Amino acid sequence: MKTILDTFFALRRPCANCPFRKEGAIDLAPGRLEGIVTGLLMDDSSTFHCHKTVHNDRTGGEWDEEGSYRASGRESMCAGAIIYLEKLGRPTIAMRLAVMFGMYDPVTLAASHVDVIDPPRVHIQQKDLKSCC
Repeated sequence: MKTILDTFFALRRPCANCPFRKEGAIDLAPGRLEGIVTGLLMDDSSTFHCHKTVHNDRTGGEWDEEGSYRASGRESMCAGAIIYLEKLGRPTIAMRLAVMFGMYDPVTLAASHVDVIDPPRVHIQQKDLKSCC
């Protein structure tokens, strides 16, 4: 029997127009992708659903009056977002739990890492480490 986590981690590669793709990404409003990333990093209990699995006849879900999405529980997490977070070493709580329970294996998405944007590099100089720690 399929569980919610099986569906949540069902995607094996980013969609052809996933916003996290290096090439062919869907056009988003300026700053939207940065907002998605910031939201994921600020709250590791949050998620970003694949746009092809939200609010449709197969998966359900709906938008409320305030513009917030109410998930049906049949959505999948965006494979591009998963890969991006794996590249950063910042998996969500759901990702970490799914690994622990054998419901998600990061290796399944490894082949698509080259297709997903790379996180910006943060360069910390030695003098910065001495002053902060």
